[in-house]
Amino acid sequence: MAEPKNVVILGGGVAGLAAAHYLARDGHRVTVVEKAPHTGGLCASFQSHGFTLDHGPHKMYSVVPGVLDELKSIMGDELIEHRKRNRIRLLGRYLDYPLSLGNLLPLLGPVRSVKMGLDYAAAMASGVVNGKPPSSYEDYVVRRFGRSVYQLVFEPLAWKVWGDPKKLAAELAAARIPSGGATELILRLLKLKESTPDVDAPFFLYPRKGFGAFPDKLASNVKAASGRILTGANVVGVERDGARVTGLRVEQGSEHTLLPCDLLVSSIPIHGLSDLLELGDGDTDRADLRSRQLLLVYLVIDEDRVLEDHWIFFPEREFPFSRLFEQKAMSAELGPEGKTVLCCDLTCDMDDELWKSSDEDLAKRCLRAIESVGVTSEDRLSASFVKRFRDFYPVYSIDYRERLAERYAKLRVVDNLIPTGRLGMFNYNNSDHCLDMGRFIAEGVANGDTAGDIWDALEKRVRSYRIVD
Repeated sequence: MAEPKNVVILGGGVAGLAAAHYLARDGHRVTVVEKAPHTGGLCASFQSHGFTLDHGPHKMYSVVPGVLDELKSIMGDELIEHRKRNRIRLLGRYLDYPLSLGNLLPLLGPVRSVKMGLDYAAAMASGVVNGKPPSSYEDYVVRRFGRSVYQLVFEPLAWKVWGDPKKLAAELAAARIPSGGATELILRLLKLKESTPDVDAPFFLYPRKGFGAFPDKLASNVKAASGRILTGANVVGVERDGARVTGLRVEQGSEHTLLPCDLLVSSIPIHGLSDLLELGDGDTDRADLRSRQLLLVYLVIDEDRVLEDHWIFFPEREFPFSRLFEQKAMSAELGPEGKTVLCCDLTCDMDDELWKSSDEDLAKRCLRAIESVGVTSEDRLSASFVKRFRDFYPVYSIDYRERLAERYAKLRVVDNLIPTGRLGMFNYNNSDHCLDMGRFIAEGVANGDTAGDIWDALEKRVRSYRIVD
């Protein structure tokens, strides 16, 4: 076991708290610095209109070895196990997932079914003839599923969440659509092959008092291990000795504290870290590594429940949101009887018309779309509100890997720094991956590895992560 270190962790979301949880447990002197008045980030829950609400649909599930057991160990008997129920709406119908030929073919009709078959054959032939790796998200999906499936599902959904699929890296599709390709899809459609856990989560776990109970538990464990968590705190200065950060000056209200630092772990946005360490231009970093903004539209409905599903995907362009989620589907304890809350998930760029729209207009658009499919009606709406978050979805542009390497190169001049988390590493991942990153960092420190070696190994590890719905 390595000698106890003074560890400063920037950011009190799940990524920062996970690193703090494992490092404090190993006996290191850990301080988490969070600028918000509370920990948890977008994994925190909040109170509104008599409900405990999450920032969109969160779940606990993982195919990373050991992580699901870790989640159960941390949360204990606070977890509810759900048999997952989610669907996708296409061409006026709801389709169960995993798809089956029985519900897909009647929806498509004979002409579209034949075309999809021909596209599948073309995709197979292209894969055999073209030995080059796919050049974009579009290329990746078309080669594996054919253009008809791409245009029906993956193209409109990519536009909604990340932008133009022709300009997105194939790596994003590989992470977000972990299927073996058209052959595997057809076998699953015919029910000749079952969906595997790395493609479709058959169940998930959820804290009965809201997903925010997870970061709250991590924070509680950090404090129990004598770690400190400073909320409402800002780093106002950095002290260095050559290539090492030796201390951070922190302002918390009227108090000023100098935190000694042997190891700096950062889960804050990579451009913000560059600014803090005076190693880059934040505006340039934002342009080089672009992120999408998140809009969450909450509708309070005077009904006890309205959906049969945990969430439903809406890839088609006439719907402003990409996903619809009902909070009480996760736990009946999260709201009063006779009322429910729907959450609409929208993603856009800063200069998009959606981001510039008023909260009232966004709520009206979402309600009209929900009314059009018969989920609820305007007369049952009792309240609405919107939450906006900047720089939430990392955009994997075709050249993002090269641009990320340039950002990393600037930061690597600090030899006791390790980034972690979605924003800290500019890596599209979920909370289970953040827990794994924290565990991995702590293991490296325990083994006596240098911060640079841990960073190198972690960078390779996160490339293997897959998002499983």
